[in-house]
Amino acid sequence: MLKFAASLRRKSTPPIRDLQDDFQGLYAPVFTCFQADDQQTLQLGYINEYAAWLKSNGVKGVLVNGIAGEGPTLGLIERKLNAEAWSRACKRHSLVMMLQIGAAPLPDVLDLARHANELYLQAVVCISEMFYVPSRMKHLVGYCKIVAEKCTNHNFLYYHLPKHIDMKFDMEEFCRDAETEIPTFAGLICSHGDLLSAAKCLGGNRVIFIGDSKMLASGMLLGFEAAIMTVVNIEPALMQEIYQAMMRKDLKTAKTKQSYLNQLIRDHVTKGPSSWVADTKKWFNQKMSTEEGCGVHVGETRRFAIYEYNM
Repeated sequence: MLKFAASLRRKSTPPIRDLQDDFQGLYAPVFTCFQADDQQTLQLGYINEYAAWLKSNGVKGVLVNGIAGEGPTLGLIERKLNAEAWSRACKRHSLVMMLQIGAAPLPDVLDLARHANELYLQAVVCISEMFYVPSRMKHLVGYCKIVAEKCTNHNFLYYHLPKHIDMKFDMEEFCRDAETEIPTFAGLICSHGDLLSAAKCLGGNRVIFIGDSKMLASGMLLGFEAAIMTVVNIEPALMQEIYQAMMRKDLKTAKTKQSYLNQLIRDHVTKGPSSWVADTKKWFNQKMSTEEGCGVHVGETRRFAIYEYNM
């Protein structure tokens, strides 16, 4: 359907199973680039420079079309085009790529899963159904199984978003059930700050990503070694210093650096969680315009008003 898909096809090989080593490190949930026109048209031209800058600053990989990347505001074709452009850039710059395909009607999610199956990437990430929210654990596992069956070339990760989806399931139990039902199940991305709950899911050969930039050091103290955090886009060097300090058990340095990072977050995210994506995107654009950046400008967050129409 899309002209680049054929050139990015992979052979159908089993997913990599040495998960903890393969996914260890810091990941950026990359921002989606929009032009400054009235429709905020998708801008793909900056992606190669963006990827090169992340790689040069020690970032292990990226998550594309996630929450920070405004995936749920993108149309089906836009999500595919963005995924293809990032797939090419990640292959070129040796970045691990994860692609979020959920938060859409199930037929679209399955279409995105089939599309992802043919791309160069290392994991597919899926958010649960957000309207018909699963009421039982088996429903959530079943939903993930249906999606994962369409992208068997890749590891499958569930994106746990309790702030956005009202589900009270025990995620440790979910992991056990998913591992039984889904051969490619690899673990979770936990966006919330409940590190103790997330820590219960650690173990075996699964990977658990933490997602709160303000809690990198705390999370690593509990045993997490993989993190997908928005501020990795903006302050990768500082976050690498925290990460490496924790890996060598230099708690004093990690605490000092984490406190500094948290102050930067307070300085730039002024309205709390409601403005997180808009404020961090603005912060990113400011950083990219300095000598430390690479000149990339990802535009503003997409305005939901563009979907309004006349009755």
